[in-house]
Amino acid sequence: MAEDKKPSGSRPKREEPAVEEAVIGSAMPVQVVSAIKEVKAALPRAFTGARKEVRRFLQEVLIYVALNPKAFPDDRSKKLFLLSYMTDGPGEFWKNDKTDLLLAFDPEAEKVTWADFLEDFKTSFEPLDPALKAQLELKDLRMTDRADEYTYQFTYLAKQTGYNNAAQIIAFKRGLSRSLALKIMTRPEGAPTTIKDWMNAAILFDESYKQA
Repeated sequence: MAEDKKPSGSRPKREEPAVEEAVIGSAMPVQVVSAIKEVKAALPRAFTGARKEVRRFLQEVLIYVALNPKAFPDDRSKKLFLLSYMTDGPGEFWKNDKTDLLLAFDPEAEKVTWADFLEDFKTSFEPLDPALKAQLELKDLRMTDRADEYTYQFTYLAKQTGYNNAAQIIAFKRGLSRSLALKIMTRPEGAPTTIKDWMNAAILFDESYKQA
């Protein structure tokens, strides 16, 4: 009778499902990684050489390069990509000079890092005084439709001007319609004293008017 009894160790091992789960679990990260694909991003808009386009152009190039690293295995490919989106114009000489050297595999051009290449581009095309440029753009900025859209545009430029609170208020009022500025200045609690309160009041009055 003792021989008919199976030892407790002969029972089906309960560890097997755990082992199988462990194998599957360890394989999952590999499958997830292999499923990652290149991100489809909008291509940069062409750079005409205008100084006001520098910030926008560089941002679009850097975003595309960052989202598609496999397409740009080295600094050379990144440089040529940027150059390919420069059209003939004020920057034509700079573009042609850099392109010719890279296509010829010039040793000195190959030594230039991507970061140094970008700095060279900025030095060649960025406005000499970004703050002055922002001030001039802010001076021409006007509210054309919604107050919240105007406020967003104003905030973006104001951060670059170096203006203090009082100067920002003057610039903000200048861009508002005459009627809206008058409503804010003659409200019962008095005119706002901070640029933030001016923005909030403009949005509030504008939305109330449009919903009426």
